[in-house]
Amino acid sequence: MDLSTFEYLPVSHVIDLSAPSSPTSQIFDIDDEIAQHDSDDDSSSASDSDPVDQRVSPAVGDTEIVDFGTADQPRELRIGSDLSTDERDSLIQLLRSYLDVFAWSYEDMPGLDPSIVQHRLPLLPQARPVKQKLRRLHPRWSLQVKEEIQKQLSVGFLSVVEYPEWLANVVPVPKKDGKVRVCVDFRDLNKASPKDDFPLPHIDMLVDSTAGHSMLSFMDGFSGYSQILMAPEDMEKTSFITEWGTYCYRVMPFGLKNAGATYQRAATTLFHDMMHRDVEFRLRLNPKKCTFGVTSGKLLGYMVSERGIEVDPDKIRAILDMPAPRTEREVRGFLGRLQYISRFIARLTDICEPIFRLLRKSQPTVWDDQCQRAFERIREYLLSPPVLAPPTPGRPLLLYLSVSDVALGCMLAQLDDSGKDRAIYYLSKRMLDYETRYVMIERYCLALVWATRRLRHYMTEYSVHLISRLDPLRYLFDDPLWLKSIRGSIVADHLASLPVSDGRAIDDDFPDEDVAVVTSLSGWRMSGL
Repeated sequence: MDLSTFEYLPVSHVIDLSAPSSPTSQIFDIDDEIAQHDSDDDSSSASDSDPVDQRVSPAVGDTEIVDFGTADQPRELRIGSDLSTDERDSLIQLLRSYLDVFAWSYEDMPGLDPSIVQHRLPLLPQARPVKQKLRRLHPRWSLQVKEEIQKQLSVGFLSVVEYPEWLANVVPVPKKDGKVRVCVDFRDLNKASPKDDFPLPHIDMLVDSTAGHSMLSFMDGFSGYSQILMAPEDMEKTSFITEWGTYCYRVMPFGLKNAGATYQRAATTLFHDMMHRDVEFRLRLNPKKCTFGVTSGKLLGYMVSERGIEVDPDKIRAILDMPAPRTEREVRGFLGRLQYISRFIARLTDICEPIFRLLRKSQPTVWDDQCQRAFERIREYLLSPPVLAPPTPGRPLLLYLSVSDVALGCMLAQLDDSGKDRAIYYLSKRMLDYETRYVMIERYCLALVWATRRLRHYMTEYSVHLISRLDPLRYLFDDPLWLKSIRGSIVADHLASLPVSDGRAIDDDFPDEDVAVVTSLSGWRMSGL
């Protein structure tokens, strides 16, 4: 870990973050600073008189629909309604010249050029083909599965196959609209396939790069996986069995082990020149999920806009509407939802400690008053979550460290133009059992190492001012001092750890100090007869 970019700043009650080069010697609990910063964000983002729906809903850019088709065959796209006349005309002209990149049906989707990407299914040398037996389906699902398979056959996504070596079953997954998504149980095939190590992007970095811009456009592929063709020699490996026959995929299906890596490889290759690349390599976009020239929108589960990064209101509402969990599965589901938005919650592990205790081994799942208070505290917090800001190049970052008896926490922030620090990232972590026995300075060292590893992509690009109660950098860099244990120091250590609160002078008058001699009388004993 490279700590050369860190500068330690002890913090006083009156802290001037705009002048970090003149630290004071007085320090205070950094937890109060994080909590105060969080409450400031809450008070500035919503008022108590606002209704709940307004408080949890970030601003979304208004849109209008522009039809590029005819009355019989509409071709509708959404654009921002706040554009100026010149911007609107230029955007409409641009979209009109690139209507070929949109697919309004499966027939409009020719598939990506195989010279750019194809999905292959290499197998491990020791792998043996597996044929699953046909599973029965509910009659209601069976009819919907049949309709979906016939639709995919008609557009060329599937082919009929005979005598396949690999054979899997379909897994119907119900959708919100009542329809069924047909998936395939590729677990046996995935076990026999080596892992593709193509790197996937980090969501945090993508969101940070998008936020802070005044005008945004969002584009989504039309059935993205289905635009990638399977390699001809590997099609039969995707075979699956139904009541009406056996089929294999001609396009890349969901559920394959390395499908995500293949899709990311295609996206990395294509999205260099956006629209021109879409036309050249036959990528098609979904017009219903595309929006152009707006001020804000949803991206990877977050709301991004010029003012920063906010939580998706749908995710917040899902937590606010859920009842208090009572079983272990419900507890894990609640904590899993919080984990996705943990970047926005200060000291999450500390707040939810009573709930985390329910997941310990041999611990009964008893939802007590402490768990209920933690649950209500999280719900109240999410009524007005903070707005996070992406880092601005050229300015140092502020790393606040927080340590408690059971958890570590930190807040990464940066000063804005007005001199106020704006939060970039919140982190929290529950300490392991042996870590809770560390002395306080060692806990701060642990927190520094942990935060630096988790936020490495920020640390390598910016200088960082470290703000904490103690100085872990000095502890890490200074030579250790070896003290010899002295029996008499036990009393001194005890007195130092328990200071007198009223500040009275030590009374050195001892009673009976004039006694000079104490005579000890020996006890009696029984003599032998």
